[in-house]
Amino acid sequence: MTLAASPARERVVRPKRPRHLSEAMRCETAFRLILSECLEEVATNHEALSSGDPTALHQTRIALTRLKAAIAFYGPMVADSEWTRLKSELKWLSAYLGATRDLDVAIENSKGLPEERMLMTARTDAFEALREALQSDRYWQWFDGMWDWVGSGPWTTRQDPRAAQRRAVPVSVFHARRLARWHGKLCHKSRGLQGMGKNKRHRVRLASKRLRYAIEFSEGGLPADVYASWRNVLKHLRKGQQLLGELNDDEVRRKLFESADALDQGADERKARHQRVHERKRKSQLLRRAAAIYRKIAE
Repeated sequence: MTLAASPARERVVRPKRPRHLSEAMRCETAFRLILSECLEEVATNHEALSSGDPTALHQTRIALTRLKAAIAFYGPMVADSEWTRLKSELKWLSAYLGATRDLDVAIENSKGLPEERMLMTARTDAFEALREALQSDRYWQWFDGMWDWVGSGPWTTRQDPRAAQRRAVPVSVFHARRLARWHGKLCHKSRGLQGMGKNKRHRVRLASKRLRYAIEFSEGGLPADVYASWRNVLKHLRKGQQLLGELNDDEVRRKLFESADALDQGADERKARHQRVHERKRKSQLLRRAAAIYRKIAE
């Protein structure tokens, strides 16, 4: 299977393979399987993404978020200078993906409204910048570098006893310990959710995503009865993440309108006031529902 970066350049994409974690599997093996799955998902969506498909864009962002979550989850084992460099390049790519995705969400939430045309124009400009990034040598150097790092990066050859021990820890042991730690941190961060500012609330949302993906990664790697309890947490996390996501989408949409002077405040002040009241009520309702969900997560 091949993937074209340009008419004159073909890239070999690793064949997809099922990811099956087991309780006795070494952590280094599990990490490679998880990261390979994420990179394969990026490769699978590349052609459609380069053609402007919003679904492919969404799936690519999810794959990259899962990739970052897995690297954070296995942090001490895989942290090295090469990942520091690759992480910087991923931040560059994510900025283009995020800008275009934010506009897709705003457009979906503005169907039939006057601002839809303005958002469509902005989306066209954002996507052109994204497509240029996706076709650049910089992108392909990052993508190939990620594959090389997963397979044979500096983290794979560190010979000190502690590093070797981390690579050899069974999945069942490491995942149980790490999930408990991440769960505890999220419970602490989510306290007082209704009164939080947007920055702290954003950090709760990010921590929720990471824990959600970490639990999903752990399927097969934990005893069935242990994973069953995490599956219940996962159910609540999905609901909480959805509510916090809606709050974030509302905030992004508002910022897009403000930056583009989409509302004529002088001519339509009454409508603007009504909109602000509606937004405050919606925010209060979403926060109240989210706070109830996070109390369940902490139980």
